[in-house]
Amino acid sequence: MSEMTTGYLYKKIRLERGLRIADVAGEISVSTVSKFENGHSEISAEKLMQLLNKLGMDATEFFEILDYSQHQKHISTNLSQKGFIKTLNQLGLEQDIDGLKKFRLRFTKQFNKTQSRLCKLQEIIVSSILLDAQNSRELLPSSDSKFVNDYLMERDVWYTLEYMLYGDCISFVRPQDFQRLYTKFLTIHFSFMQRSDYINLFFQSFYNTAVALYYRDKFSEAIQTLDHLKEQQLPDNLFFIRLQLRLLRTLCLYKLTKSQETAIELASLLKVIFKISPAFGRRWKDEFHFYEPTADSF
Repeated sequence: MSEMTTGYLYKKIRLERGLRIADVAGEISVSTVSKFENGHSEISAEKLMQLLNKLGMDATEFFEILDYSQHQKHISTNLSQKGFIKTLNQLGLEQDIDGLKKFRLRFTKQFNKTQSRLCKLQEIIVSSILLDAQNSRELLPSSDSKFVNDYLMERDVWYTLEYMLYGDCISFVRPQDFQRLYTKFLTIHFSFMQRSDYINLFFQSFYNTAVALYYRDKFSEAIQTLDHLKEQQLPDNLFFIRLQLRLLRTLCLYKLTKSQETAIELASLLKVIFKISPAFGRRWKDEFHFYEPTADSF
C-alpha cells in the first residue's frame, strides 16, 4: 500500500495486539469494520472513537502514529507493539541498564509530547523491567502505580498488552493497587474462560503474582498462589515456568520454616538449574537473594 490510511493503520495495530475484528467491533458490524480496515469505506468519527477505545488508545495517540507513518511511509518500530516487546525482551535478558534507561526515555519524550496513554504504559513497563534488572525492591511511583491500576481495572477483556502490563508491573505496584489488580486478574481469567492463545501469558502473569507476594514477605500467600497455579494444569511446553514454580515454592517454604531439609532440597534444585542454564541459575539465585545456609545456621 503506497499510502497509510486510517483503516489500514487501525488494522495493523489491531493485529499487533492480537485482536480479532469480533473483539473490537462491539455494536459496529464486523462487515463495517472489515470494509473500513481494507479501505473500501469510511466510518464516522464516533465509530472510530469506539474502535480506538477497544485498542486502549486515544485519538491523539492514533493520529500521531498515522501522521508519522504517512510521512515515513512505514510504521516506526518504536511505536510497534511487536517491536517494543522484542527490544524490551532483548534489553531485559542482557540486563542492559543503560539500554533500558535510553529505551524508557523514548517513551517519556513521546508521552510528554503527545500525552498518549500507550506511551505512558510503555514507559511504566520499561521502568518495571529496569527495577527488576537492577534487583531493586523499590516500587513504582504512586502516580505510575495508579496509572496501571486505572487502565487495567477499566478493561473488560485483557489481551497481550494488558497481560504484559500486569505481569511486568505487579511486583512493583503500590500495596493499595496490588490486591485490586490481583483480583481483577483472576476475574478476567475465570470469567472469560481464558482463550488458549493467551494461556501462556496467563501462567506467566500468575507466577509473577506469586513473586510479588514473595517480595512483600507474604510467603504463605505466595505458596497458596503457586498451588492455585499448579492446579491449572500447566502445559508441558512451559518447562521453565514449572521449574520456577517449584523453586519459588520451596524458597517460600524455607523462609517460613528455616528447615535444613528444605534448604537442601532448594540447593539441589538450583544445581539442576545450573546444569541446564548457568545464566538462568545465577540470575534466579541473585534475584531471590538465596544463599545456601551452612550447618552452623541450624
